[in-house]
Amino acid sequence: MTAVRSPGRLVLLALLPVAGCVAAAPADQRIPEPVRVSNGGLPFQMWEGALARRAADAACGGRVNVSIYDRFDRATGEWVFSEGCA
Repeated sequence: MTAVRSPGRLVLLALLPVAGCVAAAPADQRIPEPVRVSNGGLPFQMWEGALARRAADAACGGRVNVSIYDRFDRATGEWVFSEGCA
């Protein structure tokens, strides 16, 4: 840190190497595809979220990532799990 005196003020300048402060972006920045599930071709009801979660787990072959952004799509009757498969 360097201090520079100017008339009536003290100005502090921080001289940092710019490249050392910036982290490199991770190589794998994939955006997960949302998982959309229906009830065997029939629409789910809004209150059937637990059944939809089990169907999404089966569709992913393991587990689906759950988040606060999961939602019921009224237009199609599908549950949408926005974070995709785990």
